[in-house]
Amino acid sequence: MIGKLLIANRGEIARRVIRSAHALGITCVAVCSDPDAQAPYVAEADEFVALPGATPAQTYLNGALLVEAARASGADAVHPGYGFLSEDAGFARACVAAGLVFVGPPPDVIEAMGSKLAAKAAVAAAGVPVLPTVEIPTGSGDLAGPVLKAVSALGWPVLVKASAGGGGRGMRVVEEDAALADALASAQREATSAFGDGTVFVEPYVPRPRHIEVQILGDTHGHVVHLFERECSIQRRHQKIIEESPSPALTKAQRDELGAAAVTVARTIGYVNAGTVEFLLLPHGRFAFLEVNTRLQVEHPVTELVTGLDLVRLQLLVADGGELPPEVLDATVSGHAIEARLYAEDATRDYQPSAGHLRRFRFPVTAGVRIDSGVEDGSEVPVHYDPMLAKVIAHAPTRTEAARALAGVLERARLHGVTTNRDLLVRILRHPEFLAGDIDTGFLVRHDPTVLGAPRAAPSARRLHAVAAALAAQARRRAQAHVLAPMPSGWRNNPSTPQSAVFAGPDGRVDVDYRFDRAGRCMHLAIDGEVRHDISVLSCTPDAVVLGVARTTGGAGVARRYEVEISGIVAFVDGPDGNSVLSEIGRFPLPGSQLAAGALVAPLPGTVVKVAVAAGDPVTAGDTLVAIEAMKMEHEVRAPTDGVVTEVHVAAGEQVEAGRLLVVVDALDVPDVPDVPDVPDVPATPDTPS
Repeated sequence: MIGKLLIANRGEIARRVIRSAHALGITCVAVCSDPDAQAPYVAEADEFVALPGATPAQTYLNGALLVEAARASGADAVHPGYGFLSEDAGFARACVAAGLVFVGPPPDVIEAMGSKLAAKAAVAAAGVPVLPTVEIPTGSGDLAGPVLKAVSALGWPVLVKASAGGGGRGMRVVEEDAALADALASAQREATSAFGDGTVFVEPYVPRPRHIEVQILGDTHGHVVHLFERECSIQRRHQKIIEESPSPALTKAQRDELGAAAVTVARTIGYVNAGTVEFLLLPHGRFAFLEVNTRLQVEHPVTELVTGLDLVRLQLLVADGGELPPEVLDATVSGHAIEARLYAEDATRDYQPSAGHLRRFRFPVTAGVRIDSGVEDGSEVPVHYDPMLAKVIAHAPTRTEAARALAGVLERARLHGVTTNRDLLVRILRHPEFLAGDIDTGFLVRHDPTVLGAPRAAPSARRLHAVAAALAAQARRRAQAHVLAPMPSGWRNNPSTPQSAVFAGPDGRVDVDYRFDRAGRCMHLAIDGEVRHDISVLSCTPDAVVLGVARTTGGAGVARRYEVEISGIVAFVDGPDGNSVLSEIGRFPLPGSQLAAGALVAPLPGTVVKVAVAAGDPVTAGDTLVAIEAMKMEHEVRAPTDGVVTEVHVAAGEQVEAGRLLVVVDALDVPDVPDVPDVPDVPATPDTPS
């Protein structure tokens, strides 16, 4: 019997495993890197082992260190979660060799399915449809012969994929034969770097496919079942962000066919424990096998909500040698569930990750909505790991109800301190194509993420947010000054002079002027110098401001409550018309507080991996100056204009915080050239050289 479980992971999945393990009476041991020492999952575990270091390679990818942590803690089992070493056959073998129960499939199964090429060959032999595939010999540079001929026979365009990995790495779309060699070389380099295996293959590129996967579960007593499908077609950079069950695309016949194919795959490879068989649903209704994920999936909660089953509990029961219980063998689907992955990233800036201190991380309590998060109020979002903050999952009788509930909860959440993809998720969930079920993996190619992910608050709303921020800040100052606390916010001895505040936001500067009388009535309110008689202040505290907004002067107003949190000069405002982050501009900036013209700063915390310039170097607009690695991605800081580098303040290998000065570029001055009158051509003569 499993008595003590080490969770070889972090964040949201570690908390998820702890919940189910505790319900079974199992003691839980967490592992944590230096940045994760104060993370919620560490506090929720019964014991923890510190892993010295910060990077994944030093900590969560160090299999020997994790096995030693399990031994030191007296654990008798290891749950790998997802990501990191969850699909590493070597780690699974090391656990078994150390006498530990590995909560997952046998190492040989993990190894066999770790190669997409081997997996496709195995399932094709079992009669499961696959896309035609051309394996590219490792290091092959000569594409003039049989390889090029075989790839061309697939039809253009084609898709280059890494055999050993996923997540979009080592994946390239190639439109014509002339571009194939470069794409293969690039994909092989990336696959070697990411997975230690440069093997790639080519298959036909399928336009507008749907990504559908089937949950499988097997035990050591010969039972293998499928727990229906999940639709995962809404993706960014080949990574899922919205998943649901059941798929709106499948008929009952297709559902039965996919489920049977998934069970065939599981039996063919001798699958035990929880896993997922992934398929492409092609435009004409046929399907093709993609791969087997030999672990628990990020999106497993949607299956749990529609079936009423706890997949982590079942993983532990199977790992303990138990049989699948009757409720699994006879599972049915009830209602519809949709999951949205909330990331600390900016969808309007090519999904640039965001790191920092989470001042607020709160969701409204709503029936049928589940929050699986790795963070909470006060958590630090480090730069070293995947930027997913939480999974928000809604379950309802119908798909439309689930989508509406999920969008509403995301919209009303209080998310302060890092940039998130919340607005992108809300707009997708309310998009007519999504609500109609007309989705595919190209959804975010057809619909610009910079538009869908733009802040929901319009400029007019942000001006109201600035008013709320100004009044709440003043109420806070009054509350902190105990002698003046009874005075209404904004009241002054000199009634002719209004109070003022200036904020910087996404739309630029906003000036707010206001004046209250002794009774607390707002006698004057102006935004950017314009007196606003259509706005009334109904109540004002340090945490919330209620404004009455009329469509016409003197007309009936609609009361809007704005919740305000102030941290230093930054105000976070949440209201029914959106959310804003506003910075108050001091009227008298400190000397030396302004950056020099041409100064380029770090867009996020991270590690400098490349400095491409030195002082004195000429640069052209768009040239890469510095590259910063953060959250598994590399971010390039480029020259905004032609110029000369005058200062370099960082070196490769250095850790930098957001806002750190990196490089200063002095823009080139282009002198005005006076107009020169046209000079008529002079015919050549024998005395005039031509």
